[in-house]
Amino acid sequence: MSYLWKTPDKIKQETLDLYPELHPIVAQLLFNRDLKTQEQIDEFLNPDYSQDIHDPFLFADMDKACIRIYQAIENKELITVYGDYDADGVSSAVILTSTIKKLGGQVEAYLPHREKEGYGLNNKAIEELAKNNTKLIITCDCGVSNTEEIAFANTKNLEVIVTDHHAIPDPLPEALAIIHPQVDKQYPFKFLAGGGVAFKLAQGLLHHKNNKLDNQDKEKQEKWLLDMVAISTVADMVPLLGENRTLLKYGLVVLRKTKRLGLQKLLEVAKIEQAKIDARNIGFAIAPRINAAGRMDHANLAYFLLMQEDEQEAIKEAQELNDSNLARQRLTEQIIKEAKEFEVDTKQSLLIFYKSGWPAGLTGLVAGRLSRDFSRPVFVLTDNNDQVVGSGRSIEGFNITDALQANEDLLIKYGGHPQACGFTIDPKNLEEFKTKIQDIANQQLKNKKFEKTIDIEMQVNFEDINWDLADIVDKFAPFGKDNEEPLFVSQDVSISALRKVGKDQTHLKMEFTKGEKRIGAIAFGMGSFELSVGDKVDIVYNLSINQWNGNREIQLMIKDIKQHES
Repeated sequence: MSYLWKTPDKIKQETLDLYPELHPIVAQLLFNRDLKTQEQIDEFLNPDYSQDIHDPFLFADMDKACIRIYQAIENKELITVYGDYDADGVSSAVILTSTIKKLGGQVEAYLPHREKEGYGLNNKAIEELAKNNTKLIITCDCGVSNTEEIAFANTKNLEVIVTDHHAIPDPLPEALAIIHPQVDKQYPFKFLAGGGVAFKLAQGLLHHKNNKLDNQDKEKQEKWLLDMVAISTVADMVPLLGENRTLLKYGLVVLRKTKRLGLQKLLEVAKIEQAKIDARNIGFAIAPRINAAGRMDHANLAYFLLMQEDEQEAIKEAQELNDSNLARQRLTEQIIKEAKEFEVDTKQSLLIFYKSGWPAGLTGLVAGRLSRDFSRPVFVLTDNNDQVVGSGRSIEGFNITDALQANEDLLIKYGGHPQACGFTIDPKNLEEFKTKIQDIANQQLKNKKFEKTIDIEMQVNFEDINWDLADIVDKFAPFGKDNEEPLFVSQDVSISALRKVGKDQTHLKMEFTKGEKRIGAIAFGMGSFELSVGDKVDIVYNLSINQWNGNREIQLMIKDIKQHES
């Protein structure tokens, strides 16, 4: 199907005049990303680790947290890093446990079981940790919404340091320290992933006055953590601008040289060439495999693999993780097929799919796919331990976690971001919840047209597609949320060659011509489009580089095609 094509406002000449050194296409792409000051532009185009990574002690509670952790290390107290079961949470746990171990601390990781325990701290786990002689809990990628659980931990003489980035409740929990970029007014960057926040605490520990390492060792330990920061940042789909962009850019350099044995073996089973890892590999190959552990069984498998130092065990665990991911893919497709058989009331601005027996670990993935397919917010629910659990995915203009917060009296627990959430509810409250949450969505989205849209960066003359343009696009990598790979549109081009390819003939291999210019293209999933050689068309595309037999050529990755209208 064709999309509704959306193009941004064209940059004004007076804005271009402010930055005469910028190529007009670069200026337009920066403008599209709302990067308008010299400082923002410099940080984006030339990320500099020494300048663009903020001081961890800008967090008000950082010194307090570091002092308590060093006290625990000195007194040989057991520290438990309490994480989450997704790729961000697992990466965060690896960052903190490996750092504290290197500082001589006694530390263990605790990752909850997705279906048996759910997201965040829970009282049963806290009781177990207290019995196991834990004295200090450090949460990562969770904790800020666990007000009651942290109060319970305090009654057990367990102190809690929270590192998190999720929606902030009122009131905040009474933790010893809270490291959270949106809680701290003075911390300049608000959109760190859970792994990014965990990294700030690791940074704080490495550069604290109580750290006796020399400066070279501190820097070395800090930089080698960036592979996990890169994975968490891409996996959790936080904006790839500002500090996140710098962390990812340098994190990819470290990832291409990672010393983590388990990660090396995971790359091997995923058939990823380590020296060429990019953000796309993380998003489509590495993160899904790490996530598969918590979705299909227990996140411990991914954590153990990433901490593994025995080669044979690493090979075995990497294969297990790969097998889990394959099983996850098959089951996800099956559930999506079942969900699409439901009768859908498209008068509703928010859709709810509920079936007992669906695995709770896959509700988020399914909600994401259905939200894209129906172009509206979606909740996917299932039963779990006499309760109903669900995940939600949203669209621009509807904060799905705020909608949950407005109905928190009906929920047992909840948490998330504006675009993604998870929650648990008593079955007796379900019908009332569905009515109220749909009323909120219907009100907020009443003027919304639920069409599939495609965001185009700018129009480019077909004759201007060249290596200079490819170099410009390369400057904007790594790509991801809020810095998507640029999509261009070119109009009135002729199809000069066309054939169906692929096992099921579902793709198109094409060639386009205008004047003297001739460029090859591939259009995945467009085999059913009614097109013929000689047609005049408008095309939306990414630029890619096709390499074969030592040759390099520009190839267009077609995202949509429409017949040209004069």
